[in-house]
Amino acid sequence: MEILLVLIGLPLFFAVLVMFARRQKTLAVIIRLSAVFIFAATLVFVVLHYNEIFIFDLSGNAYIPTVMLAIDILLAGFIIYMGIKHKSLFVSLLALLQIGLFAWFELAADHTAAQSAQTVYADKLSLIMIAIVGLIGSLICVYAVEYMKDYHNNHGEYKDRRRMFFSILLVFMSAMFGLVVSNDLVYLLFFWEITTVCSFLLIRYNRTGEAIKNAFLALTLNVLGGLLFTVGIVLLGVYEHVTCINGLLALDSSVPLVMASVFLIACAGLSKSAQLPFSKWLLGAMAAPTPTSAMLHSSTMVKAGVYLILRLAPMLGSNAAGITITLIGGITFFAAALLAVTQHDAKKVLAYSTISNLGLIVACAGINTSESMWAAVMLIVFHAIAKSLLFLTVGSAEHQLGGRSIEDMDGLYQISTALTMMLVVGIAGMFVAPFGMLISKWAAMKAFVDSGNIIIVMIIAFGSTITLFFWTKWMGKLVANAHRFAPTSYVMRIDEKVSLYLLAAMVIIVCALHPIISSAFIIPFIEGGAAGFVPPIGMEDTAVIIFMLLILFLFPIILMPIYTKHQVKTTSVYLSGENAGDDVSFRGSMGEIKKVELRNWYFKKLLKENYLLTGSAAVCAVIMLCGFFLAMGGLFL
Repeated sequence: MEILLVLIGLPLFFAVLVMFARRQKTLAVIIRLSAVFIFAATLVFVVLHYNEIFIFDLSGNAYIPTVMLAIDILLAGFIIYMGIKHKSLFVSLLALLQIGLFAWFELAADHTAAQSAQTVYADKLSLIMIAIVGLIGSLICVYAVEYMKDYHNNHGEYKDRRRMFFSILLVFMSAMFGLVVSNDLVYLLFFWEITTVCSFLLIRYNRTGEAIKNAFLALTLNVLGGLLFTVGIVLLGVYEHVTCINGLLALDSSVPLVMASVFLIACAGLSKSAQLPFSKWLLGAMAAPTPTSAMLHSSTMVKAGVYLILRLAPMLGSNAAGITITLIGGITFFAAALLAVTQHDAKKVLAYSTISNLGLIVACAGINTSESMWAAVMLIVFHAIAKSLLFLTVGSAEHQLGGRSIEDMDGLYQISTALTMMLVVGIAGMFVAPFGMLISKWAAMKAFVDSGNIIIVMIIAFGSTITLFFWTKWMGKLVANAHRFAPTSYVMRIDEKVSLYLLAAMVIIVCALHPIISSAFIIPFIEGGAAGFVPPIGMEDTAVIIFMLLILFLFPIILMPIYTKHQVKTTSVYLSGENAGDDVSFRGSMGEIKKVELRNWYFKKLLKENYLLTGSAAVCAVIMLCGFFLAMGGLFL
């Protein structure tokens, strides 16, 4: 238990130290030290508990629930106050309803039999999530040291609140550690609400009108999810005398009240993971500094949502709740992929891509087969690493290009070859063979085919094709290098190098070793409910994957001597007109100087973002309401 307390307590300890750092150099040293210690503690915890399920009983401690309730009241009070201050009364009402219901449940309701002897429960899935939070979260914090310095140098209009920013990042990590080891739903809800408030504070960091508006959108949708979560816990505790996940999974899923509770808690997971109709809050979060986006998308906020749904997966499947969750995940995957096609803002492409990939994970959890669960967990691992690399690289590129439009990135190679290659590795990790995302999507497709979900198979097939399209567009811009710019004196800082190089290496290493990850972590997790499971990708495929990786990365290096000896005559670019002398503009037939533009297709007239987003959200909202009614078994009739 001590190592777990260290793991949860370390980020909190450094968060307090950060608040007392008066000089920026001191702040930077504390953040780097915190990253080193958290990184090391994460590895130690995973190694020590690799061969066991970590279980600890806190039910006999009467002080912990009291302290958690007090903190919950403070958090609710803060949300209510902020809602009143910024005239967002709806979120204040939601927070008041939630804390009122939860306080009644804790203080007055008869649920004494609901106490669990397995308050803390860390299995293989928990270890995977701990590794994602600790390793990737630490690297994001290191990257943010220099990024936030440049951010405020470039944005003098924003007040420097870096101490608060880094403190919230560290508290976020601590809450995630607690969340993924909580078997008791009351404990899980406690950490769940902390992540909601942390995301609100990070998104509103700039304190601009847009940032505050987007922060309240995120807060409203996630507090709504928290209210649904609380209702689900209260129903289980009062009527079934169960508040732990393991106890919930032992209940009869055919009982309408049990299924309704599972569905409500799963809907909270949908809101946290930004699935339709809750997706809009994650798009608004793009207004925050890039490390916030990287943290929300890769290792914390949205991963908490899919983690909860994966925990509930044994209660899903062919029932009303499972079918509903699967449909919502499939529609989200397809609609978000279409929306990503329409975007040239790199962060919005990444945001829609995150929503889309999480939709696929949710759909896999919804059908609840061994193959689909294997694919879902593998998707979580690969998505976390590749997406964190992409967000951080885009953040650095934005500082060098003065914007984050994909259309400007064909000049990035001249500014920084390293940044360009990091982007290429990150994008390749999302869709190129033999990288893991492609393998995981293939496994997901096979799981849907084997389960007979023909409609979802069609959705996933078309959605995957669209995914291939928007990633190829972006990579094409990076490697085309059509517009030649004079190289700048930009040199990556040491913090950027450490984070980006390690994440790029992790993309490649995890791909090469993913059969080992599968056999060591994912298969034991799945075999808890399906002994003898054979994964779609096994150890025998490791040699093939490594060979493909060697070809992919060593082939260009082998050919470098040929390139260096090859004599190339540099000439002007042919521009279908008289070259104006700069290789990017030409003199047209009427003597007018025009700039050459090589632009991608975005289909904005065909795929209108507002219509598509609103329409798909409405469809998913209707499906969700119908699913809840069916999960209740017509109890309202």
